[in-house]
Amino acid sequence: MIHNTDIKTKRENWSKFTKLIENQLEHGGSKYALEGQPDKESTDWVCELVPGDTGIDWILGTMAKYLARYKNFGREKDLLKISTYAYIIWLKHGFHLQGDHDEDVKE
Repeated sequence: MIHNTDIKTKRENWSKFTKLIENQLEHGGSKYALEGQPDKESTDWVCELVPGDTGIDWILGTMAKYLARYKNFGREKDLLKISTYAYIIWLKHGFHLQGDHDEDVKE
């Protein structure tokens, strides 16, 4: 079933969604930690091995894999993984260090 996504529904469910992403981050952070490198995890290492043109081509390819898997199976966990990787890209490209952000919103 496809549901509508009005602003009320988005507001009511945002914290539930962010908690699920937080769970992904915490689990992946411990599952993919690199011994002796507290500031790096496996995603960082793989991006160094396969940087491509952007430095994060491996992540983009992995996201594409999860998009295809979601299309085929409709599993919630694939959407959570895609969202988690989007956050990791945001961090890897340093957007969290900026004061101004490139938002598509009216002020």
